[in-house]
Amino acid sequence: KRVTHKERSQPQSRSHLGLLEKKSDYKLRSRDYHRKKDKLKSMRTKAANRNPDEFYFGMHRSQVDGQSGTNSGRHVRTEEAR
Repeated sequence: KRVTHKERSQPQSRSHLGLLEKKSDYKLRSRDYHRKKDKLKSMRTKAANRNPDEFYFGMHRSQVDGQSGTNSGRHVRTEEAR
């Protein structure tokens, strides 16, 4: 029968440094970090591959910044529309 080795706890002399990160904590943090990184990467590629000539009706109300070509805000209300 194999013995399962337990991880050590934080020594009392180092308790002022906070909690000691265990492997399970690292795995959760790492998985979350990589998931967010992959999500941002996929969003960047989708934005880069977006067709600028594509049309949606919501584009009537949105305003685009002339220099950068980015939306300054979705459905921006003008003074006359209020």
